[in-house]
Amino acid sequence: MGDLYLVFKAIHLIAMVTWFAGLFYIFRIFVYHSENAGKPEVTAVLKVMARKLYKIIIVPGMIATFVFGIAMIVQNTDLLKQGWLHIKLTLVLLLAGYTGFCGKTRRRFEADEIRFSSKACRILNEVPTLFLIGIIFIAVFRHYLS
Repeated sequence: MGDLYLVFKAIHLIAMVTWFAGLFYIFRIFVYHSENAGKPEVTAVLKVMARKLYKIIIVPGMIATFVFGIAMIVQNTDLLKQGWLHIKLTLVLLLAGYTGFCGKTRRRFEADEIRFSSKACRILNEVPTLFLIGIIFIAVFRHYLS
């Protein structure tokens, strides 16, 4: 592995942290939105916050994570032969699905079609943590899974 691989890996990790930071916060905004549904002056601000968080932080972080993850695989195609990577990629694809779910939920909240209670939003806010734990443990303990 050369220096370019390490640069791709560093950017991949930075992008992943950015993606997760947004995911950790978006459902917290939905909690506040559901708790303030009758206050349009509050929900208007929360709608802007959620839109900017999703479009400026979450989606670009996800895209960059994928781009630089693929770049790492291109630099080291032997990674595709390792079972741990297949498990990790499955979790990452599921996380991308969760990200899409966040986007759909954001659009519903923006249209004042609130379908989740504050409690449900608090529970859904924990989902990225489960993905993070799984992905990190797989990457760190990959030698036991290959």
